[in-house]
Amino acid sequence: MSCLNAVVEQVREKLNLLPEWKNLEEFVGEFQAIWLKLGQIVQQQLVQQKIEAIEAQYQGARTKKEKRYYTPLGVMVLKRRLYPTLLGYIAKVDQELGLPSSKWLPQVLELACACRGSYGSESRLFK
Repeated sequence: MSCLNAVVEQVREKLNLLPEWKNLEEFVGEFQAIWLKLGQIVQQQLVQQKIEAIEAQYQGARTKKEKRYYTPLGVMVLKRRLYPTLLGYIAKVDQELGLPSSKWLPQVLELACACRGSYGSESRLFK
């Protein structure tokens, strides 16, 4: 429940940043940008907290490594601890939380495929 309270508090703070508006299109654009950024921040915080809670159970790691994941809300940068094994270093939490080895989440790949099919080239879409 404390997680939900933190999310609600961040929403309140962000909503106070919305400027005065006189045009619906302007308001929707501002609101969407703020909501997207807020979603990205909250998503990253929630996942990072879960990673840290799981890693607290393990011992022997000193090294932290960042990994970027591309989500529908934007880039999520997570820090995971690496543990030495006979085959090199592994991030145990990757397997425990089902973090994909690819940096692209399936939802983002689906969106990219849909855009490519509709527009022919995603580069034209984002110009």
